[in-house]
Amino acid sequence: MMGDMGSPGAVALVSSDLMFASQVMTTMRNAGGSAVLVVGDAVPDVDVVFVDLNTSVDARLALIAQLRAQRPDLDIVGFCHHAERDLRRRARAS
Repeated sequence: MMGDMGSPGAVALVSSDLMFASQVMTTMRNAGGSAVLVVGDAVPDVDVVFVDLNTSVDARLALIAQLRAQRPDLDIVGFCHHAERDLRRRARAS
């Protein structure tokens, strides 16, 4: 869970979109928190993991399943294009 009393805590972003990652990192830093861009599948100890499901879908769904098994209380937020209904269903199943 994010930090107490509005503190943004720490997030990890699994994405290959470097511009978006830069925006997330800047936003978190400006809010007093921190963000790290995950390379590979080594997700650090954070409050929330954001997973970009617009690319590398199978690998990222597998990462979600792995994280869920290893850290069942970790908040994981997957995102993709709004029209990707089947992908959203697959992500929820992970």
